[in-house]
Amino acid sequence: MTDNNVPGRIVNLNHKNFYQGPMRSSSPATAANQFLVSTRHPYTTDHARRTSVPSTVGGTLSNSRAQHTSHGHSTIQMEPGLQALLVAEGRAAATIVAARTKRNELLRQSNRESQIEIEAFRREREAQYKKKFNEATKLEQFQTKLDKQRHELLEKMNVDAQKKRKSLINHIIHCVIDQIPVEPHPNMKHSIF
Repeated sequence: MTDNNVPGRIVNLNHKNFYQGPMRSSSPATAANQFLVSTRHPYTTDHARRTSVPSTVGGTLSNSRAQHTSHGHSTIQMEPGLQALLVAEGRAAATIVAARTKRNELLRQSNRESQIEIEAFRREREAQYKKKFNEATKLEQFQTKLDKQRHELLEKMNVDAQKKRKSLINHIIHCVIDQIPVEPHPNMKHSIF
C-alpha cells in the first residue's frame, strides 16, 4: 500500500517487522527520530521492489510494518527504547562536551595561575640576585678603595724616606758620636804606652 504523502516506509528496528501504513509523526521529536533508508536497486523495478521485501520474523507482507513509495525509499520508525537510548547517548555526548569544556577551562585557569606564580618567583629571585650583586659590588668597591689607599700610603712613605734619608743618617751619626760620651770599659786593663 502506497501513500503519496509519505516518502518512505516505516521499519521497526527492534523486531524487524515491516508495517504497511502511513507514517505518523505526532510531534517534532518523533519526526526527528525517523530517517530515510534507500532500498532502490538499479536493476529492479518498482513492482519488484514492493513485492520482494520479505518479512524477517515470518509474517506476510500484509502484516509487515513497511510502507513503500513509488520512489523506492523507506522510513524507519524508532521504538521508544531505542529513542530513549539515543536521547541518553545525546545527553552523554553533551555531558562529555561540557566536561571537556570545563577541563579545558580549568587547564587554562591553572596555566594562568602557574604563570603568575612563576612570575612572582622570578621577580623574587631577581630581587635577591640584585641585592647580593649590589652587596658584592659594594664589597668589591670597598676592597678596591682600601687597595688604592694602601698603595698611595706606601708611595708617600717611600717618597718621604728618600727625601729624609740623608738627614736621618746624619742625625744618627750625630747622636752616636756627639751625645754619647766615650769612656773606657771598666774591665779594660790600663796599659801604659
